[in-house]
Amino acid sequence: MPRRSLLSLALMACTGSSLAGPSLASPCENNVKPMQPGWTWTYRDTDKNGPVLYEMHRTLDKAGYTDTYTTPGKPPAPQSYRCEGGAHINITAPSVAGAQITRLTVQGVSYPALPSWRPGFAWTYIMNLEGKKSGLGAGAVMTLKYRILSREKVSVPAGTFDAWKVALDGDVDAHVSIVPIRRKFTETQWIAQDVGLIKIQREASVSELSALKK
Repeated sequence: MPRRSLLSLALMACTGSSLAGPSLASPCENNVKPMQPGWTWTYRDTDKNGPVLYEMHRTLDKAGYTDTYTTPGKPPAPQSYRCEGGAHINITAPSVAGAQITRLTVQGVSYPALPSWRPGFAWTYIMNLEGKKSGLGAGAVMTLKYRILSREKVSVPAGTFDAWKVALDGDVDAHVSIVPIRRKFTETQWIAQDVGLIKIQREASVSELSALKK
């Protein structure tokens, strides 16, 4: 989601759709993140500079889907996923200190299939990135460790939802030439079944679902 810093992912948002046939939705179906290309998710992102509103739209293909985030005054930011048996895998490389990424490999999943969603379940997703900046070699390993803490009622501007509370611990080990870039970050996410991401609490900002137009 917007306000992505060095390598933070905004994670985030599979059921069939009348607009796209079942053949497009089926690899992603897990009832956690709805595959609805006709819907519009509006989020409010708030930090020390105040709130910013942005929208997210979803498009489907045979292998997965793409979430495109649009913020006034900024170019669209697409984030693509491929799906395997209801699990979702982010395949969009984040920025590494402004480097041009030329190779991306991933391990694990971004969102597990529905049967795994229960308190205490944990999973890891790893991105290995290679690229160049000003002719210099650049690369990074981003390790994201998730753990489902509980299921609870959460109120956001769009309403009150029964949501999974998920802890995220992120570790970035990057470099440009011989200059190391290390970063650790934490987030708490709330994800509602058949809606998707409804809230992210970071150290210095919060993102909340402001509206959902179906």
